[in-house]
Amino acid sequence: MYFKILPLRDHGKPRDKQQLKSISPAQGDLRIEHQPCNELGRPARVAFLCCPQPNDTPLGKLLDVELHSMAPNGFIVTGVELIDGVAYGQSWLCRES
Repeated sequence: MYFKILPLRDHGKPRDKQQLKSISPAQGDLRIEHQPCNELGRPARVAFLCCPQPNDTPLGKLLDVELHSMAPNGFIVTGVELIDGVAYGQSWLCRES
């Protein structure tokens, strides 16, 4: 399904409300799949954007993803993102596109 996705953390640190307002969400077909994960050396649930919009800031993969919370206007998935070989906690706010 197509969603607007807003990363809620930057290198594992929560973004404040002003930062979140200034970020334009990435858009695309959100996929969550159980697949082999070379980065972790084992199978994992992985979230990623398939077919992102052309001018979007690319989102990396979210590893070991879990549904954190859900409401009528969206949901939050949490997991781990790898940046330059370092694992950081990340949460994505997902809303209908």
